[in-house]
Amino acid sequence: MTTQTMAAPVVTPTTGEKKNILGHTVTVKLRSDDAAGNYVFEVITAPGMGIPPHSHTDEDEVIYVQSGTFEVVIGNETFIAGPGTWLNFKRPLPHGFKNIGDQPGKTLWFVDPGAKFEAFFNELGAFPPGPPDFPKVAALFAKYGMTILPPR
Repeated sequence: MTTQTMAAPVVTPTTGEKKNILGHTVTVKLRSDDAAGNYVFEVITAPGMGIPPHSHTDEDEVIYVQSGTFEVVIGNETFIAGPGTWLNFKRPLPHGFKNIGDQPGKTLWFVDPGAKFEAFFNELGAFPPGPPDFPKVAALFAKYGMTILPPR
């Protein structure tokens, strides 16, 4: 996945482990054991797709919008985020997002600490393609200290 140098892993634009996670194309750039405990990945989100509002007990997430237009919920506020926007999803603040553009959107995610979230993504990535089985998804979220919140 990465090219190891003496000082640190080097990740080129074309390297990374690709996964399909609930319809999102995820490319893992740095695993938690490569990045001082952080987990770094890119996500390509199709128009109309997103992640429902949810909260974490154990991780903070920082997201950089590389392309696309997203409606983002943080706490009780809704924002429109375009290219160049940084989002800080601090635990336990509820957050979620949806691609509201007509093109796929691309985001870069930094999760701290990342090991538990990496394990969560590995299990989530094993779900079969197609519409997710919501009770199973919610149970997996709960297993990893996350709660999916009801729609607003």
